Amino acid sequence: MHPSSAPPETLVSADARVRFLQSLRDLWQYRDLFRALIERDVKVRYKQTALGVTWVILQPLVMAGAFSIIFGRVVHMPSAGLPYSIFYLAALIPWTCFSNGLSQAAGSMEGSAGLISKVYFPRLIIPTAMVLGTVVDFAIGWIMFNALAIYRGFWTWWFLPFTPLLLMLQLGTAMGVGLVLASLNAQYRDIRYVTPFLIQIGMLCTPIIYPLERLLATRFTKALGIFINLNPMAGVIETYRALCFSAAYVPWKLLAGNFVTAAVLLAFGIWFFRRREQAIVDLL
Repeated sequence: MHPSSAPPETLVSADARVRFLQSLRDLWQYRDLFRALIERDVKVRYKQTALGVTWVILQPLVMAGAFSIIFGRVVHMPSAGLPYSIFYLAALIPWTCFSNGLSQAAGSMEGSAGLISKVYFPRLIIPTAMVLGTVVDFAIGWIMFNALAIYRGFWTWWFLPFTPLLLMLQLGTAMGVGLVLASLNAQYRDIRYVTPFLIQIGMLCTPIIYPLERLLATRFTKALGIFINLNPMAGVIETYRALCFSAAYVPWKLLAGNFVTAAVLLAFGIWFFRRREQAIVDLL
């Protein structure tokens, strides 16, 4: 059969695969620029701040302390058998990495308009570098969390092999959604106001403040179960909490569904961004 007579969905699928593979080749070909952008992002983030990278530790600690007092001591929210400090930090550290990566990716094209207009390079590098730059913050927070887990007697060696897996999940999710928002933000500047709102809604809809069992114990169990399976950050947070006890408690079914969702989001984000890439440059 001649290519022109192929079904439309086959052509779209083939085009998506080509765009995805080309995106990976571009990232590798321009890896030096990619690395330079990540380093610039990390340096700029803490430039001329009094506390520097100490903010990476203070932010989740202060939030975990506030949650422990309000939802733990006052509201008496169950914590799945974990100390409140461990329960909330297991959620806040990956969520902070995810939300920072998402918000920075969303505004990355607008913020790099000057660079984009001067020289050609694959534009996909910019939002991707913004997301991967948050790994430094995550690494510092992860070390702090493990130190606290060891001190409180809730550390297992399973934290080590699972961490790269969970990091890939949260980065892939942030990148997929961030690429879509970055594309739209070039044309609709409302996105800069919508993004923080979406992150706040996402935080309330993710088992951060409450345990997953509490959410699924409502009369909307079936509908919420579907939503949780489509929310990759739910699997990340629940797995970190489960690893405080043993790998036997890892929600494998939830993780599998979350990985599928994250892969779809990432593939769609790359496709959507590459499709609008030239329009983004013209608009900026």
